[in-house]
Formats: sequence, C-alpha cells, structure tokens
Amino acid sequence: MLFKILFLFAALKLHDVKSEPLNPALLFCIPILLISLISGTTFLSLFIGAVIMFCVSYVYFGLLTKFNKGTEYFAIMVVGGAVLVLFI
Repeated sequence: MLFKILFLFAALKLHDVKSEPLNPALLFCIPILLISLISGTTFLSLFIGAVIMFCVSYVYFGLLTKFNKGTEYFAIMVVGGAVLVLFI
C-alpha cells in the first residue's frame, strides 16, 4: 500500500505538470503492475487487475483534468485517491 501511495503522489505531480489523464494513469499503473509481476501473481489475475486499475485511474485523472480548480478538484482528489489506494 505504501508503493501505491508513493506512485499516486508521483502521478498527481505529473498531472499538475501535464494536464492530460493518460501519462499519470500509466505512471500509476505500470510500476504497480511490475511489482505484482515480481511478487508472483498469476498472469490472468494480473492482467484483469491491471485493466481494471488502468480504467479506474484513467477516469480519476480524467475527472481531475475536467474539474481542475476549486473544491470539486480536491474532493475528487481525496475520494478518488482513497478508492485507488484502498480498493483497487
């Protein structure tokens, strides 16, 4: 979970620099995918989990791109970050 938090902060920082959802979503998903691959997760569960995690993170960063100011931005950042770290 610590790695997810670190990669989420890095992806959020990248999102601040580049306001597009693809690069931060990839920065969040690929290292977690590689760590899961090294830890011995089966290929099928790894593939399904990676697709789900990429879709959810792409929607998360897409919403952050659309609502880039105000309280909506911070609400999406907190709730979406909690969902990505705790449930996905």
